[in-house]
Amino acid sequence: MSWSPASAGPPALTWGFRRPDPLHHLAGRHPFRLHALVGGTPAYKEMCGGAGPDGVADFDRWVARRLLNPASAMFREGGLLLREEPSISDPTSYAAVLAAVSAGHHRRSEIAGALGRPSSALAHLLSGLQGIGLLEQAEDAIRDKRSVFRVAEPVVRLHQLLIQRHEPELVVGRADRVWEENADTVAGKIYGPHFEELARQWCFEHAEPESLGGRPSWVRPTEIACREHRRGHELDLVVAESPAFGTDRIIAIGEAKGTLTPVGLPQLERLEHLRGLLPSARVGALPKLLLFARSGFTDDLRREAERRSDVELVDLHRMYRGE
Repeated sequence: MSWSPASAGPPALTWGFRRPDPLHHLAGRHPFRLHALVGGTPAYKEMCGGAGPDGVADFDRWVARRLLNPASAMFREGGLLLREEPSISDPTSYAAVLAAVSAGHHRRSEIAGALGRPSSALAHLLSGLQGIGLLEQAEDAIRDKRSVFRVAEPVVRLHQLLIQRHEPELVVGRADRVWEENADTVAGKIYGPHFEELARQWCFEHAEPESLGGRPSWVRPTEIACREHRRGHELDLVVAESPAFGTDRIIAIGEAKGTLTPVGLPQLERLEHLRGLLPSARVGALPKLLLFARSGFTDDLRREAERRSDVELVDLHRMYRGE
């Protein structure tokens, strides 16, 4: 992923976007959505006709015209990245793994279940996709020998979730309908995971130590077991600092919401609950609580955060602007 959110990054510069106006309710959503769909590869601008969407109102029409149009150079790009790789001898099997991960199956056992294969049969497929840069692996922040996989190239994710599945409809000119009818898929499987990854990147590369409670050595997701609710709770990011001597200590945990509704007090209360479930041996000082929101925060949450030193709110404007 080649976007630096703190500077509005290559998409904003390459595509000619200005920094978002912090007073505008759509601030930052335009370049964020574009990057979530196609990534930060500069060459994609020319493959999209030399220009991005002409404002927020043109975004959906631009997607249909430049990404979901069989006549566009971008239409098959997400598939060609795999099929044209000389080290891949069986593109179909590798594409099935990419499809499973794109659909939300991020752990090895989940991928195996989606494909109907034993986990032991996935080793060469997973390592092969990592070797060509289409898949990334992240260790679990708390549980040893557990990891999650994510698609590294946004254009591949778009291809797997929309273009490949709906190619017959797209070929006959129904791009507008496909885009509209798959709005939930785009929001949940593309924008949501992408925003979570940007939040982790921001913590590791751009946040000041005061924002995190220390200097991060790594930022990873995890799932925390909860006896009260009798299930596991996913946690988008755990920030840890590695001292010169001793084990890593957790300095912050966070939640990233890429939805269209503002984040409110219930999300903060959930984070407080999860903080109480962290293994005591991994915690020193009270970890900070980080809330990331694509669509901002409610007034009551802002008031609560203003009076507390252990809560940080990060919206798209702060991610663009940096610290």
